[in-house]
Amino acid sequence: MAYIMNPYLPKVRRLAVNDVEIRNLSCASVARKYGVHRSTVGRWVKKASPDHKEFIYNLSCRPYHHPDQLSPEMVNKVIRIREEYGRCAPVIHELLKKEGVYISLSSVGRILKREGLTRKPKRAEFDNLNPKRPLPGEPGGLVQADTMHITRSDYSRYYIYAVLDLYSRFGYAEYKENIRQTDSLNVILNASKYFGFIFQMVQTDNGPEFKTGFRHNLKSHHIILRHSRIRRPNDNAHVERFIRTIQEECFNGKRPKEKQVNKQLKEYLEYYNYERLHLGINLQTPAQMLRRS
Repeated sequence: MAYIMNPYLPKVRRLAVNDVEIRNLSCASVARKYGVHRSTVGRWVKKASPDHKEFIYNLSCRPYHHPDQLSPEMVNKVIRIREEYGRCAPVIHELLKKEGVYISLSSVGRILKREGLTRKPKRAEFDNLNPKRPLPGEPGGLVQADTMHITRSDYSRYYIYAVLDLYSRFGYAEYKENIRQTDSLNVILNASKYFGFIFQMVQTDNGPEFKTGFRHNLKSHHIILRHSRIRRPNDNAHVERFIRTIQEECFNGKRPKEKQVNKQLKEYLEYYNYERLHLGINLQTPAQMLRRS
């Protein structure tokens, strides 16, 4: 029987069988009626239920066996090593080779997946904790934060935290040699002190410096943490643009010298917050927006 995905075909098969069994039509006449070969109608009759009321569905095309199918002994070896060592497919594959058992890495992975021995991908811890995004109707109502990664000549990195208030567009940036959740908290508190108002909600991406510990630290200071959606950088578009502005205007598109970063940032922030006109706030400065609030 040809494998066809037409959803109406099972019913058509039953009707054809009824024409043969109940109406006593010949297989040839039924075949002409439905546009199939008479041998096809004969096979439908053989597959029909005794009462001729059930539809005749497609049978699975999955083979019963395969010449290269793994033996049960091989499958049990993979399962045994997994349960004994608790390691991943590449490690199990290497251990099997040391035992003189040769099996492809993909086969090991398929066995683990089929037997339910693979770990489920971790879901974001904060999925059920993420509060609704508020409208930035006042200073500190919604503040975005992110980090800029800068690569040294030896391929190690240092970092610049960027914090931006969405209502006033007041910005803050700070150099850090490392990124840790405690550093993230210190930057947020320093930014709040620099801005001169209390933050109500901070929105960040899903970086390791903004995880559960950072949430609890903010909560102790009565600040709510909100995360942007995974792989949705546009959720943090304002602070992303602030980082790009720092790169273009403060560092002139070049890699800054690490010893001079803090001095450069301090001088630029004075210009950015008190002199630079912003299109997003009707050609005003962030300082003017704060005076209006």
